[in-house]
Amino acid sequence: MSTNFINGEANTDYESLITPLTTPLLSSQRPLVNSTSQVAIVGAHVCPIESLDYEIAENDFLKQDWRSRGKMQIFQYVLMKWLLCFLIGLIVSLIGFFNNLAVENIAGMKFVVTSNMMLLNRFGMAFLVFSVSNLILTLVASIITAFIAPAAAGSGIPEVKAYLNGVDAPGIFSFRTLFIKIIGSITAVSSSLLVGKAGPMVHTGACVAALLGQGGSKRFKLTWRWLRFFKNDRDRRDLVTCGSAAGIAAAFRSPVGGVLFALEEMASWWRSALLWRSFFTTAVVAIVLRALIDFCLSGKCGLFGKGGLIMFDVYSESVTYHLIDVLPVLTLGAIGGILGSLYNFLLDKVLRIYNRINEKGVVYKILLACAISIFTSCLLFGLPWLASCQPCPSDASEACPTIGRSGNFKKFQCPPGQYNDLASLIFNTNDDSVKNLFSKNTNFEFQYSSILIFFVTCYFLSIISYGIVAPAGLFIPVIVTGASYGRFVGMLVGPHSNLDQGLYAVLGAASFLGGSMRMTVSLCVIILELTNNLLLLPLIMLVLLVSKTVADAFNSSIYDLIMNAKGFPYLETHTEPYMRQLTVGDVVRGPLQVFQGIEKVGNIVHVLSTTRHNGFPVIDEPPGL
Repeated sequence: MSTNFINGEANTDYESLITPLTTPLLSSQRPLVNSTSQVAIVGAHVCPIESLDYEIAENDFLKQDWRSRGKMQIFQYVLMKWLLCFLIGLIVSLIGFFNNLAVENIAGMKFVVTSNMMLLNRFGMAFLVFSVSNLILTLVASIITAFIAPAAAGSGIPEVKAYLNGVDAPGIFSFRTLFIKIIGSITAVSSSLLVGKAGPMVHTGACVAALLGQGGSKRFKLTWRWLRFFKNDRDRRDLVTCGSAAGIAAAFRSPVGGVLFALEEMASWWRSALLWRSFFTTAVVAIVLRALIDFCLSGKCGLFGKGGLIMFDVYSESVTYHLIDVLPVLTLGAIGGILGSLYNFLLDKVLRIYNRINEKGVVYKILLACAISIFTSCLLFGLPWLASCQPCPSDASEACPTIGRSGNFKKFQCPPGQYNDLASLIFNTNDDSVKNLFSKNTNFEFQYSSILIFFVTCYFLSIISYGIVAPAGLFIPVIVTGASYGRFVGMLVGPHSNLDQGLYAVLGAASFLGGSMRMTVSLCVIILELTNNLLLLPLIMLVLLVSKTVADAFNSSIYDLIMNAKGFPYLETHTEPYMRQLTVGDVVRGPLQVFQGIEKVGNIVHVLSTTRHNGFPVIDEPPGL
């Protein structure tokens, strides 16, 4: 007996793709409960999800269709793929630049106003402005996410990864989700919550690609027929892969890292043609961002600054290291793997607690976000008072203390000629904090207690901040936390090492990323492109390999744990050994609904109307024979 599937692929037949009916096939009653429907938590809502056709069915109809096409039609098909990749790169780069521009100006204005009040010794009013502005920004992000597009909550990387693995969750690529993802990410990051914008940029790029692949938004009647060219899931999935690569490229200004991120972490299936198109997409992103940054150098972008787009160009000089430096680097990687695995464990527990809170209603989601915002504001404003003021170094490379801008020498409450090193890390945007930690030739500008307090604060704040109902990423918080941990280790071994403490911060960020996200090649290239120094390659490779190996002994990557917590089914590349002994009957719950090779239209319509899935076995002889 031979078996195939209608509108389904073996690669994406999850647990209950074949749904049993409790009534006979020709019965007129609809089953009351469809217990085998696959569901997942999408934006804190339990939603049914469907499997996608993972590959194009190579049947006689498809072959006949391709043979009937002329050379012009085939050329148009190929041209449209490249044109859509160009549009994805262009749109995602513009969105990424707009996000950074908005965050730097909104958050920068908040810090400037607060700092000016502190210079006048109006500390109570400064705290009020700081906390209220953070609360308002958090409220905006949570309210629009909860009421307009719940699917925009979180980073979006687990949803995109599940989609590229073959399952479709409702609403994750809608125009509404795209719009809320952009606005919500800007307001959430600007509110001083310890969340990042890299993950939301991946989801944003995937949304742009999905909308272009289907010709626009059908819900809002924004469709263009000339774009509605691809009608199969494989081509749309390829575009979403290019969009996710463009998102990382726009977030970190790392085109090669974006391609490798899509290859290593996102896509479940890869082809050489997809490699070329994703590389072309990220190249467009890099070129457009470079042009926009040059435009901002003229000072027309407000508080955006001259660095922009989190380019940590802090190690353009040559770096020297010796064999004796390998031991602390190995230790750094091992401890980073342990900390990363513990981070994943705690975040998984917190997300499950948040899911139970979110089940109580929208009001509880918003109250949770407000409570975390108030708690964060109190910590960020109060902790710098624990640090003692330090005298400004005589050989400082910048003005000390720093007033009205970012820098290593925040004045905060200190008298003239002194600075607060903890405020330089805490009372800043996440990007500026990373720049301060990565900065070279600053071995004596931070105290042990300040770095330790900052590390513990970032470690736990990033865990409790991620699960709120707002667009929130994990990349930047993990980088900030890892950089502070690496800087602390560098301070401990400083007299016995040839490496700069800023370099230890870079390696610490790499170790914590490897221990939490379990990526190697893509993270290595992203960090190299951020620091703009190829000489760091051996050390970064070593610390990533060690941290990932150690962390794999404890649990899975952070995105796998989030997908599991949300209920997204995911098929790994390689099957487990016990799966080789399974048959279809071991994983399908009956009674089984099947179609004959020749079937009545009425029976097909009835089955489709009484089930919620799209995959059914087609047999060429009666069942049971």
